Amino acid sequence: MKDGMELGRPKAGSRKPSVPQIMFGSFREGSSKLLSLLVPRHWSRSTLKDIVNTEDRRPELIGTYIECEITKMNTTGVTAALIAGVISSGFDWYNIDDTAWVTRAMWFSGLILAVASVASSAIQTANFLRIKCSRDFTTSFIEALGNYDTKGGHWHPHALTPYVLGGPTLHLKLAVLAFLVGLFYEIWRAAVAAKLAWKSDELRIAFIATVIGGFVVVNYIFASFTLVQNSMHIRKGPKV
Repeated sequence: MKDGMELGRPKAGSRKPSVPQIMFGSFREGSSKLLSLLVPRHWSRSTLKDIVNTEDRRPELIGTYIECEITKMNTTGVTAALIAGVISSGFDWYNIDDTAWVTRAMWFSGLILAVASVASSAIQTANFLRIKCSRDFTTSFIEALGNYDTKGGHWHPHALTPYVLGGPTLHLKLAVLAFLVGLFYEIWRAAVAAKLAWKSDELRIAFIATVIGGFVVVNYIFASFTLVQNSMHIRKGPKV
């Protein structure tokens, strides 16, 4: 009972956080989770640090990590190539010349991002294969992705390492987003041109497409937030 009461009371000398601090902390945590939808920064840094700083199983863990990264890059590259094909097929529609400039700009941007995802995936796959085939691949991996802290003696990844490793996935997600933005802009532009009359096919198409698109977006955000939240809980460990 005493422990329970102590858990519920603030410690002596501690200050109760102010409302701005609580709001800023919530905003910072939410922004971190939102950013993790594109690039899982905290998850990647913690994973890399645990792998390299586990000295007894370092070669095994680094080898497994490299294999997982190669598999991820191959999957991302193939998916990005398929997305590039989907976007390119949109330019073959019979009425592409009548579409708004916003739609074509977003589709061209999505095509560029998809190609960038394919190229960056291939480059990173080649780099990881080069590291894995080196004589001392653990040293090559450690030197390529981070450095040791002279004070604490622990290895830390470079600040931009998670961003670089997540670059192909980031390009892929932005390519899909650009294509969908252009597509829905064109759908609703046709509905507005029809004066939003419910009897028109354009508004019915826009309504149904928006409902399905909203359902997909909500499910994607929910699944991504759940994965990020679970990963952060695993990194922090259970509460005692």
